[in-house]
Amino acid sequence: MKKLIFSALMLSAVFTTVKAQQDPAYSMYMFNGLFINPAYAGSHEVISVMGIFRDQWVGIDGAPKTVNFSVHSPLRQDQYALGLVVSNDRLGFSNTLNFTPSFAYRLRLPNDIRLCFGVQAGFAYYYQNNSQALSTSTSDPSFGANEKLFVPNFGGGIYAYGKKFFVGFSVPHLLPTGLNKLSVVTGGSSVAHMYNQYLLTGGYVFGKEASIVKFRPTILLKYQQGLYKNIPQFDISPALLFIDRFWLGVTYRTGGDFAYYGQAVIGFLQFKVTPQLQIGYAYDAELSSLRHYTSGSHEIMVGYDFWYNKKRFVTPRFIKYF
Repeated sequence: MKKLIFSALMLSAVFTTVKAQQDPAYSMYMFNGLFINPAYAGSHEVISVMGIFRDQWVGIDGAPKTVNFSVHSPLRQDQYALGLVVSNDRLGFSNTLNFTPSFAYRLRLPNDIRLCFGVQAGFAYYYQNNSQALSTSTSDPSFGANEKLFVPNFGGGIYAYGKKFFVGFSVPHLLPTGLNKLSVVTGGSSVAHMYNQYLLTGGYVFGKEASIVKFRPTILLKYQQGLYKNIPQFDISPALLFIDRFWLGVTYRTGGDFAYYGQAVIGFLQFKVTPQLQIGYAYDAELSSLRHYTSGSHEIMVGYDFWYNKKRFVTPRFIKYF
């Protein structure tokens, strides 16, 4: 069906509650660091590109579908790096295009550790195709015409990493942005608001260099106003690495309307096809009340590193852990 009442209700719910998903929540966040933190730019030490497609809450009409593309690289002067994230998030009868360039300043510390400071500045372009909504009133002005909204924003972050660890903190949105200019949104400036997100990430790889199996736990802590009882949301993600080529892991995501059970359990895998090419897949099993209406969420990732330096990476099984 082209016109979906449920899609309109879902969009209204997202715009009228701060508990709703504000930014796309990627299950393979540990491989998609630039979307989380601009200071991640250049951390692969080569030109790195990645594409992700996420199909969320399969089986629910109007559920989010997200496409994300990122590219980043250090510059010729190694202490500087540039990055770019372009994403499109479709929800109900709305599309949101995000365009976010980033810049990182990188310090080299002893023991081959990097300390990086990053900033980003971009915009979100909202487009609502209101003609797809079914209204109970033929004269409802909220759905009388399609609407567009341009919203600039900027953010920053700090990121430190070595060969076997990383830790980062970022605030992707620093400008308090309201979406109440859209006619479908009602309730004033306190409703449909782009709240600041505070993100803390970290991870470590356990195991000797020659080990066939290594263990890598990672964590993502997210806080924004309106989460369940204002409790931060956690993604806790233990994973195993086999022969430096194949990641197999699981994530437990807290939050949702059942605080004791969490929001989702996620299984993910990533395979290093070549030292340059990686592919990944994640499946989310919903634990919230949406589990009665959806068969889950799917996420597919493809990444490629250009200008691979064989003199630097002496083993054909080289893999970057983060």
